[in-house]
Amino acid sequence: MYNNNALLRRLGMALGLMAASMMASADKAGKPNFLLIVADDLGYSDIGAYGGEIETPSLDALADEGIRMTNFHTAPTCSPTRSMLLSGTDSHQAGIGNMAELLTAEQKGKPGYEGYLNDLVATLPEVLRDNGYSTSIAGKWHLGRTEELSPEARGFDNSWVLVQGGASHFDDGRAIIGVDPKAIYLEDGKQVEAPEGFYSSNFYADKVIEYIDAAEDKPFFSFLAFTAPHWRAIVKSGVQRLDQATS
Repeated sequence: MYNNNALLRRLGMALGLMAASMMASADKAGKPNFLLIVADDLGYSDIGAYGGEIETPSLDALADEGIRMTNFHTAPTCSPTRSMLLSGTDSHQAGIGNMAELLTAEQKGKPGYEGYLNDLVATLPEVLRDNGYSTSIAGKWHLGRTEELSPEARGFDNSWVLVQGGASHFDDGRAIIGVDPKAIYLEDGKQVEAPEGFYSSNFYADKVIEYIDAAEDKPFFSFLAFTAPHWRAIVKSGVQRLDQATS
């Protein structure tokens, strides 16, 4: 029954995308491109476009020219919310009723608490790839730790991701969760090391640009999943402080 439900959900998403594409245009040029940008632990009203007190002109310009999500319902924590965002289902259906790191004894081993994005749901990149899209992600994953549970296995053609819920923004490789002393990075499902001079926000943005350029004439779905401003809140040396820049 679960497999049939997953198939029906996938077909439903595919039919919806197909209808939208047919309404736009019958050719490839009519398929819209998707750039999904997620900041980690950023408050809803922290940026200027949503009434924040901090000046964020670049983000405000993206909001003005793109689509503003004003009715997105989140879970209390990270990976459950990400599972809902990518599957369009409740986090329990997607297997992440709670973060894997926070599973209680009563939850472990129970359906809906697998601690990773399960195969009972279809993901947005899976459906889009089936419809001719180039799909990519750079940044935080936090939906499965192994190659079999990596972005490559869930619909992404290209990926460079942090496996855990957070880590140092630099190349020192420090994780922020006690069970993992070191950050784990995967590129297309294979474990890699952060390159020398790595700074998360710059590196992830550059990767997404690289993936989009490589898509050439294909429509693309690219997921830029920053780990900032999740703690540790550290910026690169040489970056001017806001109060200095505006004084």
